[in-house]
This record gives sequence, structure tokens and C-alpha cells, in this order.
Amino acid sequence: MADHVCLMMAFSILLRFGQGVLSNHAAVSKVLDEILVNYNKEMRPGIAGEAVYVDTNMLIKSMGPISENDMSYSMQVYFRQRWQDDRLQFYLPNVTQFTLSNRFMNHIWKPTTYFLNGRRSKLHNITVPNQFLRLHSNGNIYMSKRLTVHARCPMRLSRYPMDSALCPLYVGSFGYTTKDIVYRWLKDAPAVDVDSGVMLSQFEIGEIEVKNITRMNRLGEISILSVYIHLNRAVGYFLLQTYVPSYLIVCLSWVSFWINRDAAPARVLLGATTILSLAAMGITIREGLPRVPYATALDVFHNLCMVYLMAALIEYAAVNYFTKLMPKEGGLEDDEDEEEEKAEEVSGPPPLKVVLADQEKERERETLLEDKSEVIDAEDPSISYTQDCPRLFWRCFIGNFEYRLKRVMAADPEAGNSVSNIDMVSRYAFPLTFIIINMLYWFLYLYNDSDDFFDTEYIVA
Repeated sequence: MADHVCLMMAFSILLRFGQGVLSNHAAVSKVLDEILVNYNKEMRPGIAGEAVYVDTNMLIKSMGPISENDMSYSMQVYFRQRWQDDRLQFYLPNVTQFTLSNRFMNHIWKPTTYFLNGRRSKLHNITVPNQFLRLHSNGNIYMSKRLTVHARCPMRLSRYPMDSALCPLYVGSFGYTTKDIVYRWLKDAPAVDVDSGVMLSQFEIGEIEVKNITRMNRLGEISILSVYIHLNRAVGYFLLQTYVPSYLIVCLSWVSFWINRDAAPARVLLGATTILSLAAMGITIREGLPRVPYATALDVFHNLCMVYLMAALIEYAAVNYFTKLMPKEGGLEDDEDEEEEKAEEVSGPPPLKVVLADQEKERERETLLEDKSEVIDAEDPSISYTQDCPRLFWRCFIGNFEYRLKRVMAADPEAGNSVSNIDMVSRYAFPLTFIIINMLYWFLYLYNDSDDFFDTEYIVA
């Protein structure tokens, strides 16, 4: 009997609670119906009176990609707005606010907010439209939307990849002037907050600046909220994929300075291979970059390496022309040696006229060596190299064939081609100058705090 009484009491309590819930639902529905009676969503609150103040803030949930080619960026944000609409005031006992679905938004006035520098921004609709509205009893409205914003980001790539970017976002009203709508950043919360999990592959998010600005158009002043996101590019990827391989290729070209100058195929092949390797790397460097009318820091570095590779190849041409007087060490070519050996086997010792010709050539050689102003004796260390180098270069430049012929006749066949002075100087000159230029390069682009970004003025319709 006692159990039956307890069950009856519990049933009565649940019934009263259910009736209370149903009555609350009915009361809320009744209130919503009443406040929407004679409500005109085409007219802003306080028409012909004071302007509507729209307090705004946003939370950045994710960011990227950032495209240098399009000069744009994307990010996913929770975009929140708050304003006052006295027409939506209500009274319910013990109820100060309630959250409504996105369908209720279709029946009330909302600010005509848009992104002035936006591109293809969208509202997420999976699985339902990602937006909600919270209505307070005093007529205060809080609206939140989940958006993907694709906006323009002007970049100056003169210091790429050691540059920084300043990506702006401008929020304003489409059609209303400051007489009707004034945008403000929310005071009781961060204007722009970034989720702790936001990470970018090539950039680091720095300082975020917010401003309240106004712009003039043909209708009057327009209230605009501006956000400036500082992005610092990470250089690590480019060091591993571009700079270090380029340094290795340039150093590889210097190996030719230690290769004998008689090994023409080896030195020419090494120079051509390094040039082609760097040229192929330069093609991949420019992928994904816009065709800007100025040189980037990466272009300067790539061209610098290309100049050193070309100089190493041209250096061997200078060695070959200036100092290589004999075919190879030992004096004569292999084919000539074999022909002479065969001739000796067939006909015996050379005739006397050949010996006389050799003696005549020797006397001519001694006569040429006496003229110190015209012939450079490689075996005489007393002759200054710096004194004769300009004249030697000038004669090579103008193509003085007679001078080279005299040098060939003055060469000693028994000594052959020794190590060239040009190769010996290049072994130190090329690395030293390359290091000095690279120190200036990194100081100029890495530690020079020049302004790499610029603000863009927007003219609204």
C-alpha cells in the first residue's frame, strides 16, 4: 500500500513538471510571436534617431593557406556581433535570455556586415548553418557565425624568403554610413583572439593590431574595423632546400682549380654540370611566386651563385689561353710520339736536315727570349706577375695571335705545362670573395629592418 502511494506521488510530481515545461515553451513561443508582430526587418533599430552601435570581436580557429602567387590568405573564424534592438524586448518570469536557431534570424534586422577586401568568403552549412542568436530581455542581441574568410593580402617580396607580411582584414557595412551604423571592437573581451592550436607551415603569427577607422565615399563616412595580422616567414625550409644545395654546387665548381689544366674534358664537364644543376634548381625556386617586376632576395642569391659558376668556367678558358702553351706534359701529343716511333723503326735515325732545323728553332727561341718586353719567361721568377698581367689580359682580349705564337715558340717542351698562376690565385680569390659577398647578403636581407609591407586604402561604393 505504501509503495502504491509513493508511485502516485512521483507521477503527480512529473506531471506538474511536464506541465510547467510545456507552459514555459508556450510562453516563449507566445512572446516570440508577440514581439514579431508589426516588426519590420527592413528598418534598422531607432530609425531616424541615433546610430546603431555594433560591437564586434572574432576568434581565429585556423589559418592558411597563404598564397604569394595570389597575394591572399584564408582563415576560419568565429565572427561575433552584438547590438541593441529595443523592438525585441520581452518579459518572462525567471527568464532573462534564450538562444534561438538560425531560422529566427530571417525574421529580424541584422547589420549588413561584409569584408571589404574579402574574396570568396563563405558561411559553413554542414550539418546545419553554423550560426546562432542569443536574445536578451532588454533587447540586446548577440549573434555568432562560423566563417571561412578568404581575403587579399598585399605583399612586397623584395626580401623573400626573409620577408614579413602584414595581412589586413577590413570589416564594414554595405550601404549604411556612420549616421546609421557605427562599428566598435568589443570592450569586455579580446577584439581578435587566436586559438592556441593555430599553426602555419611557413609563417609564424606575430602581433595582431586592431583599429577603428572611417573612410569617405559618395554617400558619406563609412565606419570600418581593421585587423592587421603580422606574419613572419620561417627560413628553415629554404635553407635546407635552396641555400645549402646552392652552396655545395658552388663549392663543387671550385674543384676544377685543383684539376690539371691539361684535363680539358674534366674541367669543362664539371663547370657545365654545375651550371645546369643550379639552373634546374632556379626553375623550382620560382614556382608559386608571382611575376613581380623586381628581384627578390632569392633571385639575388641564385644569380650570385650563377655568376660564380660562370666565372669558374671562364677562368679555365683564361688559363687555357694565357698559360697553356704545350699540348700536355712531356711536350708532344701521343699521336705524334707514336708516329715518330714508327718512323724511326722504318727509316732509322732522322736525317741531318731535321737536326739542323731543330738547331735553327733553338737559336730562334733564344733570340725571342732576349726580348723581355715582348715575351714572358715563365721560368724566370724575377719578372713581376702584377706588372705583366694587364698587358697579358689586353693581348688576350684583342686576340693577339702573334703574341701567343711567340709564347708557344718560347715554351720549354721538356718542362711542359706547370700549375697555372691563375689557378693558384683562384683557389683563394673565389672562396674569399664569395664569403665576403654572402656576409653582406645576409646582413642586408636578414638584419635590415626595412618596411616590407604596406597598407592598402580601400574605396567603398
